[in-house]
Amino acid sequence: MRFRHTKKLFLIVACAALLQSAAGIANASADQQASPVQTLQPVKPQTPEEKKRLSDQVQTWMDELSKQQPFAAWSGADFTVEPLGPGTHSWYVSITAGGNKVGYMIVHATESGGFMLGEYGAGKRPLFDMETLKLSLVRQGVITQESANSNEPSFNTEKLYQNGVLAVWRVVTADHEVWFADAATGDILPTTDKTWQAATASVSATAASLFPSSAGIRSKVYRDHYGSSFDIYAELPWLTNAAMKVKYAEQLTKPLESDTPIRYVAELYDHTATFVWGVVGYQQWSNNALYLALEEPDPEGTGLNSEHRYIGLSDLSPVGSFYR
Repeated sequence: MRFRHTKKLFLIVACAALLQSAAGIANASADQQASPVQTLQPVKPQTPEEKKRLSDQVQTWMDELSKQQPFAAWSGADFTVEPLGPGTHSWYVSITAGGNKVGYMIVHATESGGFMLGEYGAGKRPLFDMETLKLSLVRQGVITQESANSNEPSFNTEKLYQNGVLAVWRVVTADHEVWFADAATGDILPTTDKTWQAATASVSATAASLFPSSAGIRSKVYRDHYGSSFDIYAELPWLTNAAMKVKYAEQLTKPLESDTPIRYVAELYDHTATFVWGVVGYQQWSNNALYLALEEPDPEGTGLNSEHRYIGLSDLSPVGSFYR
């Protein structure tokens, strides 16, 4: 049985405060409408050789993941690569088979000139999916159905990605309202340009993780486990129990292999919101990089299945906690 939720976002403010916060976000000032990331120095365009190196690395990771059951559709699939946000050294990889969406990757450049696999996922509702965003914005009353159906929608979007937890759409409507929407579900978030910048700065200042930051450029998936969905709100261990102390990957992989429900919880945006995901599996690569399968609930009203995002433990551990 699949449990559905309107969102993994569990707000910790009262309803009146939520309404006030939403009003504040919607009434963004004119100087806030220009994205703050647009002031960054532009990244030097890739040379043909650099583009080929990136494509070759993406293909290497795709070939390895296609051997794993959740990613079988990636075998022989096509992909396109686009820069992920202005002023960044990251790319969004859209993966299709027979013209249908079958997954995505987030890839980062390293200072040494190599590449890191930030996160990845399979399914027809990938991260930063425009159709999911439109459905969600219509449902929440941010845009009209007419605007969503138009070939020239009356809103502008920008992808912003710090890590797997801080991934959003920045949306500017025809009325010059600025909204931030979750990159996976399209749900409106209680944040502004100011609090987004503060959140990303806080993550950047966080001490380095104890765990490998990425699958190696030639590493293989050597251990995995795929569990079942569970109702993340059936119990609220983040309110009643102490967080798990995770110093070794096995402190997570062993409970997952015994199908122990584990929740990942992160408080964001100046503690105005708590994000809760169910951890339903993992993939461990031969360089010991561990990617956890976090379940994204089916957004209300879409009729689509929930999806799994594989996010590195190195990204998750500094900004959130695990509970069982």
